[in-house]
Formats: sequence, C-alpha cells, structure tokens
Amino acid sequence: MSLSKIDICNHALLKIGADTIASLDVNQNDSDSVVQSARLCNILFNQALEETLRTYKWNSALKRASLVKLTETPAFKWDFKYQLPNDCIRVINVYDDVDAHDDRNEYVVEGDTILCNYEKVYLLYVSFPEDVSKLNSFLTKAVIQNLAIKLSVPMQLDQTMQNNLINEYQNVILPEARSVDTLENKYWDMEESDFLISRHHESPII
Repeated sequence: MSLSKIDICNHALLKIGADTIASLDVNQNDSDSVVQSARLCNILFNQALEETLRTYKWNSALKRASLVKLTETPAFKWDFKYQLPNDCIRVINVYDDVDAHDDRNEYVVEGDTILCNYEKVYLLYVSFPEDVSKLNSFLTKAVIQNLAIKLSVPMQLDQTMQNNLINEYQNVILPEARSVDTLENKYWDMEESDFLISRHHESPII
C-alpha cells in the first residue's frame, strides 16, 4: 500500500508513541502535542527522506537524464561542466553514450554540477520524488524509521529509544530494503574488465 507524506509522518510518530496529525498545517484547535508533532515533522521530514535516498540506488527513485553542458568551463583538470537536475539527490553513474557502457568513465561532482571530459553526458541518478506515495514499500519503511529516529529525542527526550531505532534501522530495515531492491534487477551495472576493454583496442591493456 502506498503512503502519503502525512501517512509516513504518522507511522513515524506512532513508532515513538507521539500524537498523530491530520495535517502538517496547524490551527488554533489543535492540542499542544499535535502542534509539536506537526511542526517537527515539517522540519525533519525532507531531511529524513533525503538522507535515506542517499544510502542506496533505490529503484523507485531512479531517473535518467541527458545533461546540459554549461558555457562556463572548469578552471583546470576537466574540459566541461554539466548542470545536475534540480531533483538529483545522488549521482549513480555517468555515461558518455546512450548505450551506457561503464568503461571506467571519469568525472567528479562539484556542487550542483558534474565535471568531466565528455562531449555528451548521460546521467543515472537518485531523484527527490515529487510524490512519495510512488516509493516502494521497503524504501518507505526505511524513511519512516529514519524520521522516527529524528523525532524521538526532541519529542520524547529518550536517547535509549533513539539508539534502539538506529540499531533497527542500520541492522534490519536498511539491509532488508536494499536486498529486495537489488533482487528486482536482472541487469548489473559493473565496470568493464581490462580484458573486455582491451578487445576494443589494437593492443592489449597492460
């Protein structure tokens, strides 16, 4: 079942025994505890989501893009600078052709740009979702846990609870989510070996 932003917040609040919310907006009829829940979820939700997205190349958050080359060039080392998409959370790989062969392409991420020596750049990246309900259930579970971790101390003043949540997140929830996500893929994006690369050259690579 897909969960909305409010649903994710409420699952996290329930994990720490806090009052749930009907909206992230507060009004004068809300109790102090509900106001606190809403305000802290507003502050911490995007941080928890982005941190969780950066931990793995989640299938339900992956996107592909052809990047725009900027007129400004790097001061040294690299020939070209490309603008990253606004929703890019983590760069997974950079390719110099549409066949997307990972032939050990070299690049660096600096700020919101990629520096490299390629005339064209095709990007595989983890994106910040416009609609969190599109995330798969295991990734959503990880986001809930990470949000609960962040809410536990400011809401319940319970360091032991937070430590237990962190342990569950790191040793149970993330490994399970990554394993399921990986098993969905039949294609493995790996660097080509020296042997395979040498097949495309006149002389072997030594």
